Amino acid sequence: MIDTLKTFFIASILRMMSWVPLRLLHKFADLMARLVFALPTETRRITLINLKLVFPSLSESERRNLALQSIKETFKAAFELGHIWYGSIEYVLSLVKDVQGLDLVKAAQSSGRGIIFAAPHLGNWELLGVYISSLGPMTTLYKPPKIKGLDRLIMRSRSRTGAELVPTNRHGVVSLTRALQKGGVTGILPDQQPRNDGGVFAPFFGTQAFTMTLLPKLAAKTNAFVIFAYAKRRANGQGFEIAFIPGDPDICNPDPVLAATALNRSVEECVGAAPAQYQWEYKRFKKRPDDSPAQIY
Repeated sequence: MIDTLKTFFIASILRMMSWVPLRLLHKFADLMARLVFALPTETRRITLINLKLVFPSLSESERRNLALQSIKETFKAAFELGHIWYGSIEYVLSLVKDVQGLDLVKAAQSSGRGIIFAAPHLGNWELLGVYISSLGPMTTLYKPPKIKGLDRLIMRSRSRTGAELVPTNRHGVVSLTRALQKGGVTGILPDQQPRNDGGVFAPFFGTQAFTMTLLPKLAAKTNAFVIFAYAKRRANGQGFEIAFIPGDPDICNPDPVLAATALNRSVEECVGAAPAQYQWEYKRFKKRPDDSPAQIY
């Protein structure tokens, strides 16, 4: 019953937000972010800790300003979900105002090899997923949300252009591997903290972060291209710019630490294009090496 009520409430809010112009939603996101930042919230605390770790050279005022901007962008991403999940494919794709590096994608497609699109938590990755899946058949891992009632809405949105969603388990990884070996396409979020047996520690902006080994292993096993991508938000609700950049060649290194380090370098390159639009509210450094402080957060 509670799950049903939560689903109805969230789905209704998202539906209503889909009717509001992005420019107005972004203004509301700014107001909400200022409120969250003014109060001693967990979001503010985690964001400031992360920014102090990755940008130690920033002054306190610079760090606080970047934290506020980051929280604003995170609210914008959340408020945009109604447009992405409920909007037609034509409308969602119309939000993409510019695409850089598309020639890189077309060259990879014509090669016959598989493609792994690595999409960090930067800008609007939901819109990016819709755009990438519109370029051709795609197989991607999917983990159902905690609120089970939203599962249907999310699956419908992400599979509208024909993408095949497979579970985040061994069966799903096998399906993904087979698709890539046949020249298929997948998308992976490369900056999520993996389970204990799925990662190694590697530097991320100078701080050790538990980093996934799945993407490097898939790339090495299937000889797939690794292309990093992000959808950067334009100011004043004026749509998005998508960029594709080649992954660091060392991502396929047989040494898992070197491969993870290369993976993080590519994520850093993406973040450099729009630091405020990266999700610094995520506890990226929660798991620590044995010889590091046990608790950062």
